[in-house]
Amino acid sequence: MSMLTSFDPFFRDFDRMAEGLLGRRAMAPSWMPVDAYRSGDHFVVRFDLPGVEPDTVDLTVERNVLSVRAERQWAPSEGEQVVLCERPQGTYSRQLYLSDNLDTDHIEASYDYGVLTVTIPVLEKAKARKLQISTGTKQEAITAASSN
Repeated sequence: MSMLTSFDPFFRDFDRMAEGLLGRRAMAPSWMPVDAYRSGDHFVVRFDLPGVEPDTVDLTVERNVLSVRAERQWAPSEGEQVVLCERPQGTYSRQLYLSDNLDTDHIEASYDYGVLTVTIPVLEKAKARKLQISTGTKQEAITAASSN
């Protein structure tokens, strides 16, 4: 059962192609790396946001779409001369489509050491549960997962 779908149109591939043709890195970040996994009765998503100030992170969920937007800016101070500038600046954004089996009303988020961690509970209806099955003269318990 898939808990999320990542939406990443052709832009990432387009950015890589542009980098190759222009021989330089794009100055605006195009996406943020994500790890996602299920841990017991929760679904956890971790976004890498190095160098991003926590107050620039915007996390929203609407109709099962989790959206993350963050900004990283740097400008040299007066009198500083930039010799090399390769770290991308600008706005990062990412959208993940969440399964109907997740409880989007009870999402928790934390931001530590440049990593945004979003924890989403699995809905009760999607959790594995034991069902009683009668087989002739005795009953046996088996584990079944909901297919909702």
